[in-house]
Amino acid sequence: MTYKLVIKEEAYQDLQTAYDYYEEQRTGLGEDFLEAIKEKIAYIKVYPLHFSKVEKDFRQTLIDRFPYLLIYELTGKEIVVYSFFHTSQNPNKKFK
Repeated sequence: MTYKLVIKEEAYQDLQTAYDYYEEQRTGLGEDFLEAIKEKIAYIKVYPLHFSKVEKDFRQTLIDRFPYLLIYELTGKEIVVYSFFHTSQNPNKKFK
């Protein structure tokens, strides 16, 4: 089955913030971060049920090399990405 990817605006803002931070740390590190995100999303599109549910229908996975979680939900034929956030953040605050 082919799934449509939907990334919520808040998730895009999370990505921009993380990208900017990593680019400030070292030029090119932000690009490495985005590449790791793309690889994880590509995997999710092929195996959307691989990661177990953590709360209600939300699923999460760690991003390789970076301390970020990707939070998504499978809704019919869509994979909806709600958030990318640093593992030091409280996930309960993201979904209130």
